[in-house]
Amino acid sequence: MGVENNECVIAVTWNDNAVKVVSDFVDGLPKEYQRLVAFIPSLVNDKTTVFMAPCGSKKGWQEDKDAQKVRDELIAIISSLDYSDGSNPFDWVEVGFGEYGQKVLRGNCRNVYSDADYAV
Repeated sequence: MGVENNECVIAVTWNDNAVKVVSDFVDGLPKEYQRLVAFIPSLVNDKTTVFMAPCGSKKGWQEDKDAQKVRDELIAIISSLDYSDGSNPFDWVEVGFGEYGQKVLRGNCRNVYSDADYAV
């Protein structure tokens, strides 16, 4: 037995060079982790969504620990693209959902509009 929870990364950008940096990172991953990452074009505004799917492992299993390392590396690559003003070409979030409930684990988005529906 083990807890079933899912973690994934969703990152969106307009910057083709930033997508290339992430794509090069993904190309260097073992094949089983490459399968978890998709690059999805938007319908408008020439954006790309990078999606890293959950690995399917139960919490605490070695596969879960290994996938967490890959998510950490992916987020480090994305974060390394920060501009000097602290902004980043990606809006990104890591989320968890399942038997632990649902939660934004980390991300770089801040509410700049104070919209009550999204206010933290």
